[in-house]
Amino acid sequence: MLNRMKRCRLFLLLLCLLALVGCKKKPEPIQITPDIEKNHLQRNHIFGQVKSIQTATYMMVDDSLTLTDTTRLASLLKKRKPNLVSYQQYTSDGFLTRFVKLDEHRDTLIRREYHYNDLAHPTRWEEYDSTGTQVTHGKYLYDRNHFLIGEQIYSGDSIAIAFSYTTDGIGNILTSSQSFGDVVTHTRNRYNEQGQVYKITECEPNGKVFKTVTIEYDNYGDEVNRCVYKSGNQMLEYTYNQYDQDGRQIKTIYEDRIHHRKESRLYMDFDPEKNWNVEVLVEDNRIVSVRKRKINYYSVDN
Repeated sequence: MLNRMKRCRLFLLLLCLLALVGCKKKPEPIQITPDIEKNHLQRNHIFGQVKSIQTATYMMVDDSLTLTDTTRLASLLKKRKPNLVSYQQYTSDGFLTRFVKLDEHRDTLIRREYHYNDLAHPTRWEEYDSTGTQVTHGKYLYDRNHFLIGEQIYSGDSIAIAFSYTTDGIGNILTSSQSFGDVVTHTRNRYNEQGQVYKITECEPNGKVFKTVTIEYDNYGDEVNRCVYKSGNQMLEYTYNQYDQDGRQIKTIYEDRIHHRKESRLYMDFDPEKNWNVEVLVEDNRIVSVRKRKINYYSVDN
């Protein structure tokens, strides 16, 4: 009798375990944002509700530093003023509204102002020089479906560069034509199932393919490999991006095979939103420059 009761209890315990296994929550599918839906921050792999970004660039090419010279590098950065400072301001939805570049004396070199409509589509921008004088501006053109069909960049009152686009049913740019005076070049884009561009073909005015760009992504939708080929399948450039298990970009390797140049960008000192604060540019095992970034975020009350 006791053995029978033990067997019943074991059987019930087994049923409970099977039920728990069967009810185990399935992992949520990875959500990849299509290119057409990305804002400026998402296109630049920046996380969080960013309010502004200040980036200070220190040129180190004459200091003969390597990655092992960490103490000397830290000392120089404390003593030295940045060669360039840039400032970017964003809406709470992640759209760039202002870009300012300053020189080592903190005098303004250029300033750009960006404007959007009620659908958060860019409508125009203006660029000003160090005296505050407008030197150029641009505007965007849309069809009745609110799809982007053109851009115009002005020099004074005249159009210097014009772009015209054809789109698919959701607004992805399939082809573009770039007009520089009488010269017109063409570009074709192809997209994957997630709505990310994976091939860009650039053509000369006569229609002949000039170069092709291929882009590969990981399972999370982050760009991993970008290759640029000349017609004839000769590789011109190669870019590789590396991420850690938390999705933070930790390294970028760029190779220019025409000029036999290779550089690496190392990203470190991440904030709680997984954005880097320091970028070190290395070429031929020498530190070329350091960028220090300070990101301000919108508070939860805004």
